[in-house]
Amino acid sequence: MSDIVKDATEYRIKQIEIAEANFYRTLTETLDRIEREVVALANRDLPRTDGKLIELQSAIAIRPKIKAILDREYLAWSDTVVRKGFNQQAKRIEKAFKRIGNIPVEFQELTKGDLSLIQNLKQQYYTQFKDVSNTFTRRLSEKVYQNTLVGSDFADLEKELRQTINGIYASSDDVEANRLVSFIEDNKFKRSMQVRVDKAVQKLQSKFARDRAGENMKRYSGQILNDSLRDFDATLNFNKSNDAGLTFVKYYGDVIPTTREICRNLVNGVIKSKRSDGLFTIDEVRQIWSSRSWSGKKSGNPLVVRGGYNYRHQWSYVNPDWYDSSGELII
Repeated sequence: MSDIVKDATEYRIKQIEIAEANFYRTLTETLDRIEREVVALANRDLPRTDGKLIELQSAIAIRPKIKAILDREYLAWSDTVVRKGFNQQAKRIEKAFKRIGNIPVEFQELTKGDLSLIQNLKQQYYTQFKDVSNTFTRRLSEKVYQNTLVGSDFADLEKELRQTINGIYASSDDVEANRLVSFIEDNKFKRSMQVRVDKAVQKLQSKFARDRAGENMKRYSGQILNDSLRDFDATLNFNKSNDAGLTFVKYYGDVIPTTREICRNLVNGVIKSKRSDGLFTIDEVRQIWSSRSWSGKKSGNPLVVRGGYNYRHQWSYVNPDWYDSSGELII
């Protein structure tokens, strides 16, 4: 018999992954436009003598123009993520509750309380994206001012601007570097290609001196994108389940090379439930999370933050009456 809880959970996980890949593609397009526009702005507005920056007044005056570019491009992309992305995932959660069906009818659809929560979450995560925009407006402006202050070559400033925005994915005149960047961008969400992607990243780092872990706009934006989609799903799912009286959970997700040890142990049954059916109570989950530490752990409700940053597993809320003593679904 098909496990409708598992099917509904895997459907939500898969749809989040598809949404993230699609939004990451548009993020890449957005940041590439920002990179081109900021470099073109600097090239147009910053006077030089023999290629060296010379005028502090122009360096100061460029900041509102950089802000205008980020506001127009980046905040428009952010609005699409929280408006379209969150609305679509809310509908998927509603669909999952209807599909399971073994809960009161009034909790199978989005309520006024759910809609209010959705609106608050949209504002919360849009604010995080806006903070990134403000932060990198300041950092890009500081790059311009500092390089002008010491009379740097414009080529040095251009490199810093590009890498502040896109990090390892910054554009260059080198054909091979651009080919590697395109390959990574096209395949980073394909699990079967992870070994080749990692080798391409290593080559960018070693041969072209690219820094993957640098303080760049793409890195921060990608992390917020990942976490916002998943945390939104987990928060709405937690609140709807709590309203419906579902206080037991099952853990779902697969294991890949980067899976954290605590997640691997939950998936593989190393961390076991006290119940023969394998279900955990919410209090047991809180105890597991509070008694352990691991790289990437994030503070907050463990049912929402789950394993931490860039985390892909999910808790699903269930009723123990749905399962037999061996953990098999019987509804």
